Amino acid sequence: MPSGFWTAREMQCHCPPLARPCRDGIVREEGKRPPTAKVDIGKRSFRFEKQILSWEQTADVLGRLEDPNKLVIETCVATSTRISEVTGLMIKHFDPATRTIRIVQRNWRGDIGAPKTEGSKRVLALGNLAERYREWIAKLDRRGPNDWIFPQSDKHGGPHNGNLGKPLWDSGIRKALHEAAKGAGCDFPGLGPHSFRRANITWRQEVGGSAIEAGKIAGHSEVDMTGEYTFVGIDRQEALTKAIQARLANITPKGAGPTPNEARREQTTRAVAAKHEKAKVVAINSKEAA
Repeated sequence: MPSGFWTAREMQCHCPPLARPCRDGIVREEGKRPPTAKVDIGKRSFRFEKQILSWEQTADVLGRLEDPNKLVIETCVATSTRISEVTGLMIKHFDPATRTIRIVQRNWRGDIGAPKTEGSKRVLALGNLAERYREWIAKLDRRGPNDWIFPQSDKHGGPHNGNLGKPLWDSGIRKALHEAAKGAGCDFPGLGPHSFRRANITWRQEVGGSAIEAGKIAGHSEVDMTGEYTFVGIDRQEALTKAIQARLANITPKGAGPTPNEARREQTTRAVAAKHEKAKVVAINSKEAA
């Protein structure tokens, strides 16, 4: 069995008779403290390195996908939703008037339940995707309020996607995503819909949003988690570094000469004045010649 963080998680999932007593505090060794309280399960580890595609790579990959996979990934890119939240959307969760979707449930490989946390229940703006949702829903065979926005189709994407009355599995979406990324030359181990959730959280801050805003929209309960999702690429670092350098360059120490901007303005003023003076001389000479 794996060690550390995931061992504890697997015990809870696969060994409930053992995990539940410890979790609920039924087994006690030191007063009211459960026996697992002092256990250090280590830091959370991941199989693959966390990374995201660039803006250009993302556009290239999206251009190679087809609906419904494309619309699912576009939703993750635009709203920072989890893949389970997107595939768990019903038609009643889309509001064309306000151009929003309501996240109130999740679909994890056929298991329909509550979202990951209470903060994950939220309303998200679709922006330009609202029209795409209208067009997609209009093409569906079933359009009742409790029908799925992304239903399974005729064996679409794998053996688990053949029942129109059930939501789409994520396996077919992941397969199509890897094929598109390979075609674009930017596939990497660990690439999945969650990569675009990370990208949205990063990009939302790059375009001017705060970490608090990005975290709230993503459904994070703590800002620290938003920090773990945020990537600061070299291009972004370069832009921020140059902005600091440019601002510092325009500050002149006390007692020093004019700032670079002030020197340029003074030079321009002198050039304009010289030009006017020259024009006056030419005008005077013309009158005397006449």
